Amino acid sequence: MTSLFLLATLAACTDDARDALRPSKTGCYLGSGGEVHLSAEQASNAATIAAVGMRDGMDEHAVAVAITTAMQESELINVNYGHDDSLGLFQQRPSMGWGSEEELMDPVYASFKFYEKLQRTDGWQNMRLAEAAQAVQISAYPELYEQWESDAEVIADAFAGGEEAGLACISGSADAPAADPAALAEAYAYQWGTEVSDVDETRIVIEAGGAAEGWNRAAWAVARAYDHTIASVSFNGMVWTPGEEHWTEPDAEVDGEAQVVEVADSTAVIITFTAPE
Repeated sequence: MTSLFLLATLAACTDDARDALRPSKTGCYLGSGGEVHLSAEQASNAATIAAVGMRDGMDEHAVAVAITTAMQESELINVNYGHDDSLGLFQQRPSMGWGSEEELMDPVYASFKFYEKLQRTDGWQNMRLAEAAQAVQISAYPELYEQWESDAEVIADAFAGGEEAGLACISGSADAPAADPAALAEAYAYQWGTEVSDVDETRIVIEAGGAAEGWNRAAWAVARAYDHTIASVSFNGMVWTPGEEHWTEPDAEVDGEAQVVEVADSTAVIITFTAPE
């Protein structure tokens, strides 16, 4: 009797009712088909790992190795615990000479140390992702890295490979965000090793030296939207806004004329912020 009642109820549901019953999408989606899902925290940490790698002259393959490693070691969460004295994104150990606890809890420092050892590994450029990860980490379970290889390639493509509109986050705003462009500009300089082109109370401009460079930096900015009350990120005539699953072309009938011209004509990444109340 109950099953018949449920079937009848479901059959009577309108499409709008069914949509209302579905859980809302949250977090960040990477890849042209949104095939990889990360939380806002995971996406932010992945963006940091990629930025440090690019800053230090590493390529997309190196970034994918680092992402593979961090996905296995910490699920891209900057945890302050682990096996023995391991901690941080890569579960590096102070007792093994990786750095102090404070240093290893800094994702920028931890990423730098990972790439530093990767660079000292002979032939890493020609290794599979899992093989290179194991060469750095010397894990007791090397086969576990393999499960993350395909996801890591998609993530590295968005943050270091220049994939067009490769990341969209729809998790909304943090409870108590800091709408401080200067703080984000400082974080950019720390992670990328170079200053933004311009920053004021409402926006940041990052000059891009080409499409790939621009999309890498645009993805980095979107990954930080949750914590910085970012209102939009635009590059190469396309714009992302919080809550949207995809990048879109600006609509002149909706956006202000000045914004449309700026988005459409600029070759820079433009980050705008929600004005404080």
